Amino acid sequence: MAADITGILLVDDESVDLYVMQRSLEKADYRVFPAENAEQALAELLAHASEIDMLVTDISLPGKTGLELARDCLRVRPELKILFVSGWTGAEFLDYVGIPRSDVHFLPKPFRSSKLVSRVRQVLTSPERIEWLKEDNKAASSGSEV
Repeated sequence: MAADITGILLVDDESVDLYVMQRSLEKADYRVFPAENAEQALAELLAHASEIDMLVTDISLPGKTGLELARDCLRVRPELKILFVSGWTGAEFLDYVGIPRSDVHFLPKPFRSSKLVSRVRQVLTSPERIEWLKEDNKAASSGSEV
């Protein structure tokens, strides 16, 4: 991959959301690898691992949660930057999945395209790792089928 183009694996099962986010990120000069579910996302990551620098995923996906997908992706690319998005933003939901309420790695829906691009840039330039995403996090046993 060219050093000046950042690749983003973008995952959302809502086709309209996926399309709008993809267009927003492409207009900001990111290369986007879209996927509608975890299985497609992992296939994209395996096919383009050296080109993908960041995962942007909805938390609620069919089959696997976005958190489970992120853990799988980190096994392939441990240096991958991650941003979670979700329309489910209540405190109880965030506590349930284990996301700190003020975490820079979470962006609640709905959001403006400019906010998505800004947050992607922020996460990409941050040296911070997501400590709460460790395998022993309670979200790993959230009841989703694997």
